[in-house]
Amino acid sequence: MTITLVGFGLLAGSVAAAIKQAGLQIAIRAVSSKETLQKAKELSMADEFFEYDDVQNWLPNSDLILLCSPIKHILSTIEVLKKNAGLLSDTVIVSDIGSTKGEICESGFALPKPFVFVGGHPMAGSEKRGVEHSDPSIFENAYWLYCLPKNLTELPEPLKEILDFLDSRPVQISPSDHDFAMAWLSHAPQILSTSIAAGISPLAKNHLHLAGRGFRDMTRIAGSSWGMWKDILETNKKNIAKALETYAKKAQEMKLELEAEQLAKLENNFSLGNQTRNHLETGKNYAYPLHEIVAHIPDEPGSILGALNPLAEKNVNIRDIELMKVREGIGGTLLLAFKAESDAVKAIEILEERGIRAVSR
Repeated sequence: MTITLVGFGLLAGSVAAAIKQAGLQIAIRAVSSKETLQKAKELSMADEFFEYDDVQNWLPNSDLILLCSPIKHILSTIEVLKKNAGLLSDTVIVSDIGSTKGEICESGFALPKPFVFVGGHPMAGSEKRGVEHSDPSIFENAYWLYCLPKNLTELPEPLKEILDFLDSRPVQISPSDHDFAMAWLSHAPQILSTSIAAGISPLAKNHLHLAGRGFRDMTRIAGSSWGMWKDILETNKKNIAKALETYAKKAQEMKLELEAEQLAKLENNFSLGNQTRNHLETGKNYAYPLHEIVAHIPDEPGSILGALNPLAEKNVNIRDIELMKVREGIGGTLLLAFKAESDAVKAIEILEERGIRAVSR
């Protein structure tokens, strides 16, 4: 198989890194800017390297083309493919990793034969950007949403083969349902996070050093770049605006309840919020729930390795890790997650044997 990755950033690079690491007999074509291609060459992440406008060379003999650039660039690349369909004789599967699906699928589904387009959106990523931050395991157990055209009932084999290899979890969804869901679960929360960080009182800003975990968690994604979000907001604005309107209405409702000291109503809203939060059982877009433990470690050099090394020695595989909080001079709390409950139980036993207090979360 020959896979052509157009827009060779973090996600495209992660696909390539996984293929290279496994030694699969898949030829990788990197299509990107001259600067990015130079980085990819230095890291030996592809077999062939092409700039965007060299379509006469990177399009023919591609079995699978994955469009990994920003949304507007994906849309313009689809138009380039349409104009160059005459270069092809055999079927070529085209998919993408765009965060909105309405406009992309409308354009992609209209591609002429021999193109076959499937909309895609892997629910994986990082705050890092660039091919140098590629992670071969970034898609493991993450949902990979996909949208099929009306004439297909299942994923085309070349794309299915790649998703299976990456150990992602394909989930079919319509373009309209995708954009509605993402507006509520991703796009509007980004605006809310940004609004909290951008709208903080100047007086309160003088006390940011006092910010606790709540403010830090609420504003974490406010660090996202405008360049990444501009296309998302433009191509899903109606859904996002509706979600923001509803979220704002609820915030205003709770403000009035607070002013009127309607504690019973406030308590009911807290209860509703608790219920929603408790339904987030599967963690960071994982397809199955992870089993979590917390380990209490001292504030001293090597304490994190002191907790992780014993688990590695006993072949206990950690699926996720987070340093939840640290108090200088006292210690911190390490969150560890495992695929199997038996691994979590074994991890607690191992850590306790090493004098590290650990409990199920």
